[in-house]
Amino acid sequence: MTQLELVIPLRASAPGPDGRRLDPSLATWRAAVAASADACMLLAADTRLVAVSRAARQLLGMRPDVEHHMPRFLDAGLRFLDFTAGAHPLVDAELARLAPVQALQTDALERSLMRIEHRGVHRTFDVTASPLHSPPRLDAIGSLAFLTPIGPA
Repeated sequence: MTQLELVIPLRASAPGPDGRRLDPSLATWRAAVAASADACMLLAADTRLVAVSRAARQLLGMRPDVEHHMPRFLDAGLRFLDFTAGAHPLVDAELARLAPVQALQTDALERSLMRIEHRGVHRTFDVTASPLHSPPRLDAIGSLAFLTPIGPA
């Protein structure tokens, strides 16, 4: 006797603004980040911001509709700075080492410091990011990052 198994997707993947589909496995993570009281964000495998908690939006100075536009993390209007006294903008090689991006590249838990400028004020964050997986796929489908502010607001 032959046995057939029928797999029916329970959730449709929502298209992003550029028409690309999100991995359906990110839907659960998206809901968790949206409801979180912690400062956290969810990136898709292509580094688009899929979800940003309210606390993270406030800390980073992001607009409330950032998830609707789903910009790439490095193109989301954040000005990333180095840790010199001059606070120069980071170059591409340094941007690739930010924890949320590097977690996607290395497929491992990553931690880094991130310094941004918002309204003329420099803020430093301790960022921990974890790649997210959806078996049987081996590559990360996204990364989940938590931000902890360092120093005064």
